[in-house]
Amino acid sequence: MNFAFEVGRRERKRQAVHENLLEAGRELFRTQGIGRTTVDDIAHAVDVARQTFFNHFPYKEALALELGAGRVQTVADGARALLEAGTPALDVLQQIGAWMLDMACDQGELAVVVARELLHPEADRATSAERQMPLQGLFEAILQQAREEGAVRDDLSLQVVATGLSGVVTGMFARVLRAKREDLQTELAICFDMVFNGITDRRR
Repeated sequence: MNFAFEVGRRERKRQAVHENLLEAGRELFRTQGIGRTTVDDIAHAVDVARQTFFNHFPYKEALALELGAGRVQTVADGARALLEAGTPALDVLQQIGAWMLDMACDQGELAVVVARELLHPEADRATSAERQMPLQGLFEAILQQAREEGAVRDDLSLQVVATGLSGVVTGMFARVLRAKREDLQTELAICFDMVFNGITDRRR
């Protein structure tokens, strides 16, 4: 048998199991909550061994992070479409924040779990979460576009600004189960207004 063909078949099978685990996790998280769902529940739903789960995800929350990352990719795709349509980058940045907040409010517990992972006290785990949920990178890319449009001061570190915005959004993720959506929307608008007043000479 051709070795390359065999490797390709194994990889396709592995990817199929991965997707099945994600789908089972999504459904179980939706119906019984992340906290009440166990690794055994997910493995049983896919009819695989418990160890198979750990071959794909180091812990249950890593599966939740991958689900959340898919949502963030949808936001990033929407941002790219707005930029390509000629929308000013700072307006896109504000829209990203609104989309992410709506997404977090709609997802509820998933958003809280994502926030906990991003803020995890174990450095390796937090770093892994940041790789899967590159909020800072997304904000920094939009800020770079805004600078190229002449809307952002040249004397500021875009990385620092993006880190601050990422922290604001992550903090809101953590609070979606105990705060009203409209209160979070107001808070987010104020935060963005403060940031924009700080990174531009005059809000245009």
